[in-house]
Amino acid sequence: MCSAAALGLWWAFENSAAAPETSYVVARARLAPGKVIEAADVALVSIRLPAEIEATVFGEGDGNDVVGSVVLEAVHAGELLTRGDIGSRRSTAGRDAGYAVAVELDRPAALNGLIAAGERVDVAVTDRNLADGADPDTPGLVAADALVLDVDDDAGTEQPSGTVTVTLQVHDRSAAVSVAAAADAGAITLIRPWGTSPKAAT
Repeated sequence: MCSAAALGLWWAFENSAAAPETSYVVARARLAPGKVIEAADVALVSIRLPAEIEATVFGEGDGNDVVGSVVLEAVHAGELLTRGDIGSRRSTAGRDAGYAVAVELDRPAALNGLIAAGERVDVAVTDRNLADGADPDTPGLVAADALVLDVDDDAGTEQPSGTVTVTLQVHDRSAAVSVAAAADAGAITLIRPWGTSPKAAT
């Protein structure tokens, strides 16, 4: 999405002689994947954009969509914030935040390490006996749309362990318990649509 942001800024520069029409959201400083955006992290700039770029970015009336959302792809200082840069708005703290659970997974079960904080995954259970909290409509799925809070992967060290520790935010206690039990038994794997990971794209 950085290319779209860069194109938008270039187009705005080329048309700087024209009066600005609309304000758009830009990053005040670099926003790393996994960061929850605060009001102080973003600012508004008045520029002119072509319609195809305007449809992909946030305007001055989109503050509620931006603040509190999670960064999925790194955004550099001064860049326009695009709709593909952030995840759906969901609190990571407070009463409605759900439950956090850390699981140690073999690398194949953790998408071979191609996973980054800030993205969302589904947790599939390979042993149905451990899926008490599974979705009744999808019995093999114990947690859907779980937020990745942290990833601890030692693959770059001299003696890698072959495992990845992933901290997940799930929606309810039952799912958290089922995820923990299944992980302890080596019976879960993480899944997500391919191409959505900021780490996989690098």
